[in-house]
Amino acid sequence: MKTAAPKKLRSQGFSFFEMMMFVAIIGIIVAIVVPMWGDNDAYYAARDRRNAQELVAINTMASAAGLNFALDDKGNPREDLLEILSKIREGGSVKDGAFKNRHFSVPGLSNEDIAGAANYITLDNGELRYSFDKKPMPRGNGSL
Repeated sequence: MKTAAPKKLRSQGFSFFEMMMFVAIIGIIVAIVVPMWGDNDAYYAARDRRNAQELVAINTMASAAGLNFALDDKGNPREDLLEILSKIREGGSVKDGAFKNRHFSVPGLSNEDIAGAANYITLDNGELRYSFDKKPMPRGNGSL
């Protein structure tokens, strides 16, 4: 008696599971890439607002502890907002009081980050004030 040899099943194409995994992976990649193609102004504005809030908060805490970044070494008020924000980035330590040797700073900000944050900060009588609305740019400073 002859026995039939088992037929080799030949798979043709992909299984349903393999197709679904492919679609899921493509979906994840698209979800990551599409926002990069869009208008990034909202991303940069949110980043600048967050940095501005952080700079103003650190300045307020340091001021309460007795460290004033808005004053120069001679005790004269600084007029340049970018200079004040750069000093906050560098930081400083309190010399006496309850917060003695406590260091206040916002490390890791680039000059571009500080310039962006400055759009949401105003200098009012030596105090930094955060505003959700971007300061209007003076005429003639725009880029084409």
